[in-house]
Amino acid sequence: MLPDATPACFEAHLGVWAILPAYLQESLAAIRSGLWRPRAGGGPALPGVPVPTDLDGAAPPPLSYFVTSEGVGVLPLHGPSMKARSKYGGYSTVDARRQLRAMAADERVGAILLHIDSPGGHVAGTKELADDVAAVDKQKPVHAYIEDAGASAAYWVASQARTVAANAMAMVGSLGTFTVLYDLSRAAEMEGVQVHVVSTGDRKGAAAPGTPVTEEDLAEARRLVEGFDGFFRAAVREGRGLGAKEASAVWTGAVWLAGEAKGLGLVDRVEALDATVERITAPLRARAARAKLATSR
Repeated sequence: MLPDATPACFEAHLGVWAILPAYLQESLAAIRSGLWRPRAGGGPALPGVPVPTDLDGAAPPPLSYFVTSEGVGVLPLHGPSMKARSKYGGYSTVDARRQLRAMAADERVGAILLHIDSPGGHVAGTKELADDVAAVDKQKPVHAYIEDAGASAAYWVASQARTVAANAMAMVGSLGTFTVLYDLSRAAEMEGVQVHVVSTGDRKGAAAPGTPVTEEDLAEARRLVEGFDGFFRAAVREGRGLGAKEASAVWTGAVWLAGEAKGLGLVDRVEALDATVERITAPLRARAARAKLATSR
């Protein structure tokens, strides 16, 4: 059984994000207001409100791939990403890593396509998934296709593929990392609440809800955000072969349409999904034909 969906539950997922900021803010607002929540324990769904895949109250099923008749393994990476499965939907980077490794060992799979439609997600787990994409590509070609959205952490993962393609109206980019500190001290004061933090060190318990957010708190948050972002930037630079100047030009948090992203070196091709699948399938078909010819001799 799933626990009740509450703002506190959702906030347990919070931390450092590489995601479209507007997506995160809108999701938080919807969940806090009660307009968007999963069906917990098989309770009634709210009219017109999205629900996750666990419609009878069970845990969401693990991510899974499928294989085309000609040997292309397709792994869907849809929605926001988190390290563990979330009842709010999206995909788990841990599940995705397991599936990638299974595809690498699957004799039916000759090439891998990451089908991405994601605004990004939590920093935790993203580097490990991106590293696995690069590692698996050394065994079997891994390609990425961005359909409609490949932003932030989702682009981090895509950048490690051999090629990146996108449909013409895809939003690509939002490169960067952020976290949010809420200074609720005045709200607590207006409610007549005094917050006392008893801790064993200057930074332990810093910026606790109801206490003022100090310049030291902000500096500490920036240190961590920039540290995480360093891994992100290095991966994209290496994966996409960008120089320092090119990387600085795209590291603004802006989102580009696919054609613009191609001009900036973030995307290799702007094409329909079926064109990408055909491009990936062609070498497999040719290899199968050569094998058949050699056998017939």
